[in-house]
Amino acid sequence: MRLPPLLSLLGLFSLGPDLWAAQEGVRHDSPSGRVPTIHEAMRVDAQLDEPAWDHALRLDDFTEVRPNEGAPGDPATTILMMRSETHVYLGIICMEPTPDAMVLQNMSRDAFLNDDDRVEFVFDTFHDQRSAYWFQISAAGSRGDALLGDNGRRFNKPWNGFWDGKARILEDRWVAEIAIPFSTMAFGEGDTWGANFNRFRGSTRTAYRWASPRRELFLGNVSAAGDLHGFAGARHGTGLEFRPFFKAKSLNPSGGAPSHLLGDVGGELSWRFTPQLTGALTWNTDFAETEVDDRRVNLTRFPLFFPEKRDFFLQDSTLFQFGEGRRGSNNLVPYFSRRIGLFKGNEVPLDVGLRVAGRAGPWDLGVLGVHTGESANAGVPDGDLFVFRPSYHVNKSLSVGALITSGNPTKDLDNTVLGTDLRWSSADVLPGLARINTYLLYTDDEAIGRDGLAFGSEFDLQTRDWDYSFGLMATQNDFAPRLGFVRRAGQRRTDASVFWNPRPSEGPVRRYSFGVAPEVWTDLAGDTISSRIRLGLLEVEWDNGDAFRFNSFLRTDRPSVDFTVADGAVIRAGEYSWTEHQLRFGTSDARALSGTGQVSFGNWYDGDLLSFSATMTYRPDSHLNLNLLYQEDRGSLTGGDFTARLERASFDYAFNPNVSLQTLVQADNISDSLGLQARFHWIVKDGREFFVVVDSGWQEITSGAIVPTSADVTAKVVYAIRF
Repeated sequence: MRLPPLLSLLGLFSLGPDLWAAQEGVRHDSPSGRVPTIHEAMRVDAQLDEPAWDHALRLDDFTEVRPNEGAPGDPATTILMMRSETHVYLGIICMEPTPDAMVLQNMSRDAFLNDDDRVEFVFDTFHDQRSAYWFQISAAGSRGDALLGDNGRRFNKPWNGFWDGKARILEDRWVAEIAIPFSTMAFGEGDTWGANFNRFRGSTRTAYRWASPRRELFLGNVSAAGDLHGFAGARHGTGLEFRPFFKAKSLNPSGGAPSHLLGDVGGELSWRFTPQLTGALTWNTDFAETEVDDRRVNLTRFPLFFPEKRDFFLQDSTLFQFGEGRRGSNNLVPYFSRRIGLFKGNEVPLDVGLRVAGRAGPWDLGVLGVHTGESANAGVPDGDLFVFRPSYHVNKSLSVGALITSGNPTKDLDNTVLGTDLRWSSADVLPGLARINTYLLYTDDEAIGRDGLAFGSEFDLQTRDWDYSFGLMATQNDFAPRLGFVRRAGQRRTDASVFWNPRPSEGPVRRYSFGVAPEVWTDLAGDTISSRIRLGLLEVEWDNGDAFRFNSFLRTDRPSVDFTVADGAVIRAGEYSWTEHQLRFGTSDARALSGTGQVSFGNWYDGDLLSFSATMTYRPDSHLNLNLLYQEDRGSLTGGDFTARLERASFDYAFNPNVSLQTLVQADNISDSLGLQARFHWIVKDGREFFVVVDSGWQEITSGAIVPTSADVTAKVVYAIRF
């Protein structure tokens, strides 16, 4: 079974009439300003009443990006900035004529702010126009931060820095005050940082931006940021930080075994030995406070990818990323940190680890060495693992790099990965944001006694109303990165997409979307294994945030062996083709009660599949967030019928921006198990935190009885000391 070469589908790109058209009426200048220096510490109370604020840099030339690109920013937004030797200070003033209509739904640290009133900003501290620190604060007081890499393509949201911020709401505005220590960020010795600021107004779902207010760009595209001068002489301090932890855990195993109490200590010592480069030594590393993974039902014959959530591996993680650059595309990840310290759901002791990450001139550097202990539960020996990821910035748009990994986390056998890549990103060459990412990899694995190759290349172009992409990726059968993740070894993927996103100038609809996205997987001889053509027939987004989507999918698959999906239902080896349709409707997150519903129906292999999912979210204020999810897949096949169900409920309550309780309950009928995690988190001060975590599980056994499998309680204190 063969399909026509996918390259012919690139002719669809000619559908974009604005591809080479000039973008009239859009401002392309790069604003700038000089941040004055003060010699006093500021109170962070959102009052902005100290006399020093009268002399701060004032940035108030904001332009609307969505929905009316190019319109003056109204109501007004003002950013005030100044800095001392040790801190950068921001004052934020957002005029608001209708404060009662503001969206205030999240207060807790690092909340996902969909429609909340907020201000986001980025600091490109090395002025390399590729990497940056991202911060946000909402009118309700929620603080968030992240690391940006590859001109916004890499986004590490779980990263947490040390900084302070307060917000308050007045009769005609909301105000925030922020203090960020220079010791939180690595930066160069120059006087200039790249910076950009973005305000989102929840009541009208309107976005305003300071620099490059172009619809095809977003805040993370730091190559389009403005310039802030005045940072010469900023001090990191000693750059020495000690972060010990103390943990007490009550274990209540299943099977009638007695419970027992365990105590543990460990920590991390880090030192910024140059302004740009930091080393961190960790020992007896613990991840007790890490959130559990969201459960998913897998109806394919390929493994699922679960993202990293552990703090030690998230720090500076953008410097280690290599391979596929599109979000959600995780078919080939040559270095995947979850391979360290975890195996088949069991924890593996992380005895000691050393991480060196940062920049040295035009180089980005990431070095990681870890010694893991033996684990009888996981069935793995002790071992040494190593990762080295350098990247050289040729200019602001182009970088070349390499990847070296060594070690096998599950066996006492050698495994080596060597890779090289080239990344290019620019908003100046083509009429939009264009990106290229290409890479080549080699593995030498002692477990199979053979070596293997892999390669990939991606091209993306986003213009005002059109999105284009094209990609190639392939791995040989013997390509085996034991510290990585490969979903489909020995196969080649070719994909492309073109989407048109017109925006009416009048009426209740904000955006339409139509497009096509084919994807083909073949063996290395070129014979098709599976394919999918997504037909984006209609997508509508209304001004109020409601959205509707109708897609159809043309699919083929050619499994070479039988495989089981659920409830013993079997899909036989053979060649299949079918059509699937998908309808989805979601209400605006700005509503106190919101939700989504999605139904997929059609043929599936030699039978039929009906999939349904629904979510409901209740957020009456910025304290409470209640979310319910139900998902069901009903399949009817020659090899048997099945029903797969997944239920999830979360209850989050923020007592204030620094004290929160998160509870997650999940169940599915495939594993016949129920799990609960409750996390109490008190941020006394950034880096000084207290956790209480309850993890419990239950299992339905053959008789139908539900028995407990675990009931563990952990108390953990983290107390960072900076010198």
